[in-house]
Amino acid sequence: MRFLILLAPGEKWREDVVLHNQPFMPEHAVYVQEAYNQGKIILAGPYEDLTGGAIVIDVKNKDEVQDFVENDPTIKNGIFTYQIKRWGEGMSKFENISPNFDQGYVAYKRKVQQELNII
Repeated sequence: MRFLILLAPGEKWREDVVLHNQPFMPEHAVYVQEAYNQGKIILAGPYEDLTGGAIVIDVKNKDEVQDFVENDPTIKNGIFTYQIKRWGEGMSKFENISPNFDQGYVAYKRKVQQELNII
């Protein structure tokens, strides 16, 4: 199962310190690297404005992602807060998965929307 982890400044985030120098960031980097080396991390990194970051992780279940997040040094120490979102099925360049949407799909959905009186 794939999940998106959104990281935002927590109660112990230092406003006067850039993200990479926040407390426990080296430990966080090593922690995420270890999960990457195990094949669990698909994508990870900070936002361009350095106000937080995101991780896309592939694990067996919600309990595993919850355990991963709760053991992150930046979460345990209040540097980041987090939100977990289950990643739905869709497109993936990594797995070469595409639903091949086209104008036929648009026409079908328009018809459904009309029947539902949405449009």
